[in-house]
Amino acid sequence: MPTLPMLHTYQAGQINQIVLPNELVGIWVNKVYEFYKVQYIEPITRSSPVTINLGALAAAGASVVTQVTLLQMPDLEFAQFRMEVLDDVEVVVSQGRADQRHKLQQVVSTLSRMNPLWDHFGNLTELYEFEDNYIFLQATNQTSYALAQARIAFWGFRYVLEAQPQYNWKAQTLPERWTRVPATAHL
Repeated sequence: MPTLPMLHTYQAGQINQIVLPNELVGIWVNKVYEFYKVQYIEPITRSSPVTINLGALAAAGASVVTQVTLLQMPDLEFAQFRMEVLDDVEVVVSQGRADQRHKLQQVVSTLSRMNPLWDHFGNLTELYEFEDNYIFLQATNQTSYALAQARIAFWGFRYVLEAQPQYNWKAQTLPERWTRVPATAHL
């Protein structure tokens, strides 16, 4: 198995691009890395159109597990997102319906609107979505009163890619320099 390059994708501070145009990335797809050259990067600003509402929740109720199709990326694109919970709920994040993020062996850490108190820039919420590798969310109302909405805001960067078929993970023909993109929960 090839040696992986150093990875610092979950950086403290404000969100920054993890690569620049013309740099190479390896994205974990079907248990191998596929290699791409970044053609273009565009910011995705924090705004109302990029805010997901999981709906009204009864006191101590939970939303259904929701596939966040709004964040789906077209073919040959991936996105780097950070998120913030805007309402009084706790949110579980999954990449793939069953691959929960922020988990230990027996418990899953949740995101809440209190996270910015100790994580000012949301760097601990950072995640990556490649093409149709969907993100799923589930909100739980921990209060004793009903909530009219359960919103999560997203922001980050969109990366447009060009396939690099001359590089092959299984054949161990790797680029000299590349950045590993954690686009699934089980890396």
